Amino acid sequence: MYLIFLMTDRANAREPMKSLISWACTVDKINRGLNFMNKKKFTYITALTLLSFTLMTGCTNERKENQTAYRQIGINAMENGDYAGAVDAFNSALGQCIGKITENELDICYYKAAAQYAGGDPAGAVDTYTAIIDYDKKAADAYYLRGCVYLKQGDTESAVSDFDKAVKNNSSDYELYVNIYENLSAYDMTEKGEEYLNKAFDIKGNSAGDYAWRGRIYYYLGQYDNAQTELKSALDKESVIANLYIAQVYEAQGDPENAEVYYQNYVNSGSADSQAMNALGEIEIAKGNYSGALTYLEQGISMENVTNRRELMQNLIICYEYTSDFNSAWNVVQEYVQVYPDDASAQREYIFLKNRMEQTAPAENTEEAVTEDTQAVEDTQTPEEAQTLEDTPAQ
Repeated sequence: MYLIFLMTDRANAREPMKSLISWACTVDKINRGLNFMNKKKFTYITALTLLSFTLMTGCTNERKENQTAYRQIGINAMENGDYAGAVDAFNSALGQCIGKITENELDICYYKAAAQYAGGDPAGAVDTYTAIIDYDKKAADAYYLRGCVYLKQGDTESAVSDFDKAVKNNSSDYELYVNIYENLSAYDMTEKGEEYLNKAFDIKGNSAGDYAWRGRIYYYLGQYDNAQTELKSALDKESVIANLYIAQVYEAQGDPENAEVYYQNYVNSGSADSQAMNALGEIEIAKGNYSGALTYLEQGISMENVTNRRELMQNLIICYEYTSDFNSAWNVVQEYVQVYPDDASAQREYIFLKNRMEQTAPAENTEEAVTEDTQAVEDTQTPEEAQTLEDTPAQ
């Protein structure tokens, strides 16, 4: 469930928006690791007023070039984590519209709503999705995404209502049912989410994709035998993704040997993602093969689209320490505590590694090694945590 902002074709235009809100609802973090271009700022125009105007008027051909440029600037700003600047750019893109509305304008609206949500303006995102729905009462994506925002805000009744409308208007999309389940499950509504999974079985089909999706759904429902049956049928039809799903099934059944075989098949297919690399790394960690685990973890963290950066970084720190590569462990933990400052155990690991680096540094550099970052971490400790660290034997 990873987001990628940069798009080049209309066919995939709404998927980044769906991924963004779905992932943000469950993880509540935005990946900022993509490369970005220089950002530009634009005068703010009231979002809902501009959107309503745009939906009524549209865009003429002579303004298409400017609209495209503003849209790309907005995407670049999102990649940079500049969500306010992104909203401004998308508003400017919509401001180019003075004719009939097209899919391009709707695409920009989805982007803008995603930027509003990611920038801490869920109310603005709801307004934007609502305006899209006012324009198109059958906009399943907008219902789904607005439902995700409602769920994040604690308005479960409105969330479920929107999810129901989403599946009503797009009843043949397995991914929609699964995404709804994943979001509800993340907010302790697993039983409700399973209702959507069971509805997905009403979709009929015997393609590789049908078998793979049904296998994944059985996996979520804990029906592992049924999951294997469906996924093996998908594999017989040369489904690549089925290797990943059946590996997860075997792992859930406590069969790491078969899980590793299918994870490796997925990697060898050239379609592997950061989740698969982390899973393979954890299998090697369980074996005590930390060097082997690093091979997978380092590949995973270096991928263009990383959906599980936190887990990968945690495992990298573990493996670097077990292989006595404390310099690499130190480099990773410094980045980790900046991105995830609320992780108390990581803060303690930061101090441990910092102290070790100081002890092994040349004497002339020892005094310079005490940085403001270390002091800031120490200031966050409770007296009990500080005492625990003092009592911990040196390693």
